[in-house]
Amino acid sequence: MHGFKQVFKMRKFVKSCMVATVFAACFSVSGIAQACLSTVAPKHTLALSVRTLQSDMMVAALSCNERDQYNAFAIRFRPEIQKQGGALKSYFKSLHGQNATREINSYVTDLANYAAVRHAENSKSFCGGAASAFTALLADPNSDLYKIALAYSMRVSPSLKQEIVLAAASGGCDVIARGDMVAAGGITILK
Repeated sequence: MHGFKQVFKMRKFVKSCMVATVFAACFSVSGIAQACLSTVAPKHTLALSVRTLQSDMMVAALSCNERDQYNAFAIRFRPEIQKQGGALKSYFKSLHGQNATREINSYVTDLANYAAVRHAENSKSFCGGAASAFTALLADPNSDLYKIALAYSMRVSPSLKQEIVLAAASGGCDVIARGDMVAAGGITILK
């Protein structure tokens, strides 16, 4: 009988260890997944995403009467926007050399035009998406501009969505983009 009790206790101990290990692994994977969207994206993808978000927010400021929200966004995230603007210039310089300034100006103009076309095609959807982004950016003092810019870009730019999803998959992130919802690590970033 004594041997049976020892086996039973050993099984109970092993089972509790397995549950604890699985529980700890779930938390560490979740923590990694939550942080990974903004850490696995290539630098140029992050810079392109921030610029895409910024351009859409500028169009929303004018077309959706979101001036106050845009001003709050621009002031709050100025250092990050400037940093990513520098990264974007470096990226265009590496691609286009002496023609970088002309190419980046053309790219930024194309972004604004694309936002204006999306607004003209469906102002309710465009303005709703912008309002959702402003809420995500401004409601929480610890908002992550990079994560929100990547999620927003996944919603509006098929080419950036592809880059981000591929980077996320190769980096072990679980990123979901369906319709107007983008989530990473089980956390909804934008609806």
